[in-house]
Amino acid sequence: MSLRDDMMNDLADSFLNTDEFGEVVTLTRGGNTYEMQGLYDSPAVSSDVIDIDSIAHSCRLIVRASDLPDSKPRKGDTFALASNQFHTALNLEVRDFVFEKDGTVIFQLREIA
Repeated sequence: MSLRDDMMNDLADSFLNTDEFGEVVTLTRGGNTYEMQGLYDSPAVSSDVIDIDSIAHSCRLIVRASDLPDSKPRKGDTFALASNQFHTALNLEVRDFVFEKDGTVIFQLREIA
């Protein structure tokens, strides 16, 4: 097994594991749906610390690139997240993404109805 394979297994087994930090997310692309493990984060900043209107805060989702169709992220894709102890059910659209060297994709998202 290669180092890359070991890293991908570690991501799935710990970081994205639904018993640890991750959750199951559903990607919709071109009328098809794909379930995968992901890690959702919505940064919060206290308005006591800064003027919150002056900074744009975006929610983000981390998934393994290998879990995406053709291993390729796309702007405009949508993700559905079920309600859990950390957030309500969400529908999110991909605004932008970063393809990391460790095999993950970090999506910048916006909430949609």
